[in-house]
Amino acid sequence: MHKDIRSAGRQSRKTAAINALLLAQMRHALKAPFYLRRIGLPTLSAAAAAKVFPNLPTTTKIDLVNHGLDFLAVPAAAIREWVTTSGTTGSPVHIALAERDLNRLAENEAAAFALAGIRRGDGVLIGVGMDRLFVAGLAYWLGAQRLGATCLRMGPAMADFQTLHQRPLKPGGRWFLIAVPSLLAAWCSRGLKLPRNLAAVICIGEPLRDASLSPNILSQSLMHCVSAPLLSTYATTETCTTLAQGPQCDGGHVNPHLGMVEILDAADQPCASGTPGRVVITPFKQDAMPLLRYDTGDIAALYRGVCPCGRQTPRLGPVLGRAAQLLKVQGVSTFASALADLARSFAATGEFLVHATSDALGADHVTVWIDSPRNKQPALRREFEHRARAMIKWVPELKFAAPHKISALRQQCLARKHAYFVDGRTALVPQK
Repeated sequence: MHKDIRSAGRQSRKTAAINALLLAQMRHALKAPFYLRRIGLPTLSAAAAAKVFPNLPTTTKIDLVNHGLDFLAVPAAAIREWVTTSGTTGSPVHIALAERDLNRLAENEAAAFALAGIRRGDGVLIGVGMDRLFVAGLAYWLGAQRLGATCLRMGPAMADFQTLHQRPLKPGGRWFLIAVPSLLAAWCSRGLKLPRNLAAVICIGEPLRDASLSPNILSQSLMHCVSAPLLSTYATTETCTTLAQGPQCDGGHVNPHLGMVEILDAADQPCASGTPGRVVITPFKQDAMPLLRYDTGDIAALYRGVCPCGRQTPRLGPVLGRAAQLLKVQGVSTFASALADLARSFAATGEFLVHATSDALGADHVTVWIDSPRNKQPALRREFEHRARAMIKWVPELKFAAPHKISALRQQCLARKHAYFVDGRTALVPQK
């Protein structure tokens, strides 16, 4: 009985701490014009916040695109970094980071790395870009530095891996690799040699498990060439909040000091534990652009109860799909409308098609079909690749065909006559 009382007391204190963090986030969000208009109250008491928060509409990517600067809660002079997502309705989402946000980013990733088993003195191979306003590579570098780890910023090409095993770096020490799993699988198929003292691979941007929490095709493929444990991590640029997995974990644990996660159904009602729905995140301690109930557009389930690792914090299962035709290729999220805008600018007669399928590893694959005169195709391909990297940060497969053949392909895929996007992936995603 005394044990139950002590447990209830600890749970009560944890709930009170989370409520205090949520109240602070809501009060700070009122400094942003967007939320001052949405909430309609210049100040919030704890009681008022408890009533307001569950009834707030979710904040969406479209809100950020249409009202970006209205989300700022700090003066422009306080901004230390601008980062962007891959683009939503043809435009990227710009996220401002203040000094406190950069410190939070380091705290966030350091905690995630610690859960994965990284300690001071370990080596971290960052196979993710830090350029083009990406936040991921920056976050991983900051987290590793906060932990006191040694970094090698390899980038997504990972070309230097071929000679890494020949270098006298950390003899006898441990290395952890951070990479997009589909890219890593492609490199492994080309004979990539990984360090012999690799302790784990932290896989970003793509799920490694299916709805039953069993290894998916991509994970199984990696297991053939990587002997180290494969760990998943989930995060979004907008919230800069990571849900991380350790070697014994089933799902990515929510860090209760940095955010809370809701799973909502089509009616915006909470889903039961283990039931998939839209992933909605409220980050704590976000300074420059505080967000409330941010709808990520991803579909996943939240699991409660004791994890096999012994932790009791909620954990997020694998992303099962993307709402509103959101594609994720090589760890980068892109809406179909952004691809359509890209294709439309190249189509000679206005005839084009964006076709999404799943490849042999279960990852999204996109083909853009465009009509173009044969003599212009080489130059068009070069320009297409250049503009794709600038607009969406990755290059879809480009194919050329006559307008009537593109129309026939559209009909073959059972799409509406004038549809610009055909989703041929096998997994169906619940729509809001």
